[in-house]
Amino acid sequence: MNTSKIKEVTLLLMKIREATAEHLPISHSIIPYQILLVVMFYHIRNDELSVKQLFNSGAFSEMGNRYHFKKLIQSDWIILKDHPKDFRLKLIKPSEKLMMAFANISEQLPL
Repeated sequence: MNTSKIKEVTLLLMKIREATAEHLPISHSIIPYQILLVVMFYHIRNDELSVKQLFNSGAFSEMGNRYHFKKLIQSDWIILKDHPKDFRLKLIKPSEKLMMAFANISEQLPL
């Protein structure tokens, strides 16, 4: 067991926790954090993310996901767009607000 590495990772995770708590709406649930992280992960990879893919990406209840998903849309953290080829699908994109939050978080982290 590499205790030095464990200490280093723990300190980094604490800094991530502090920065995300300051800039993201994750006060009482980890579900919004998970949603926003997945949205940004797909965005930085230039991949499309559908609502169905998002809801299948976590281990949370459908009702919990939907509740927080709607709140994130209403509060302008994420944006829904029509799929260009399949009218049945909605794609999820980060809003400017979310992009700025991740920019602020990235400036606080020692990477």
